[in-house]
Amino acid sequence: MLLSTQPGRRGDERRPRRLRAAALRAALIRTALPLALVMGLAACGGHNSPETVPNVDPDTPIALIVQNSHWLDVVVYVVHDGESTRVGDVTAASTGNFVLPRWMIGQGRAIRLVADPVGSGAGTVTDVLTVLPGESVEWHLESQLSRSSVSVY
Repeated sequence: MLLSTQPGRRGDERRPRRLRAAALRAALIRTALPLALVMGLAACGGHNSPETVPNVDPDTPIALIVQNSHWLDVVVYVVHDGESTRVGDVTAASTGNFVLPRWMIGQGRAIRLVADPVGSGAGTVTDVLTVLPGESVEWHLESQLSRSSVSVY
């Protein structure tokens, strides 16, 4: 089969066009992909200047709000640095407000909260919470303690 070399006819020029298109796609991928990655990473970075970060005293106490929807009174403990410290009692169907001093938070600022219902052996414990100076902790104890939730803000 003879292939024509005249322009506009199918033949030899079909292959070079395909090669040019493939080379163009490869060049586009080589330049566009790194550019997109750099722009995406730049968009993820935040801008925190020292002027916008609040200056909080490291000894600022932590506010603890316990909303007890359980039908029993609850004794609240904070577990820090391997020891347990009693914070206070929250009566049934009420809210307790407490202040946790710096020494009760511990060196690593990692704590766990324990709720021990009076007259029952079925309490609940939170996961490890990391709290910073000036933050607040809200703990909602549900009637079924395993469904309780905690927020740090």
